[in-house]
Amino acid sequence: MIHEKIFHLKSGREVKIVVKGYFLNDNPQVNTEYEVLIKEPKEMFFRTPIGANHPQYWKMKRSTTQQAKLLMLEYSGISQRQVSLAITEFNKIANFPAAQIGIQYESELV
Repeated sequence: MIHEKIFHLKSGREVKIVVKGYFLNDNPQVNTEYEVLIKEPKEMFFRTPIGANHPQYWKMKRSTTQQAKLLMLEYSGISQRQVSLAITEFNKIANFPAAQIGIQYESELV
């Protein structure tokens, strides 16, 4: 299951948080992860906030996975609170009774 939430920042930049939920083997719990994408006012499509051409890219390469995610949040201009909001929305949708039927069916397919 995928949930996308777009935040409009004061600078005109848009930040999209894509929350993905999936099952790990026979575990009945849904595991979630998120991805952060940005779009500047004059751009048409969302992209990753930091790439190999970014001046601070070396910091991400030396960081752990968790630290790299925090750096991505910092460079995108979004807060951890906003990410938590998107994850909370995902969990509310996933726990809705109609969504549980789809999630149960999806886990049977895996």
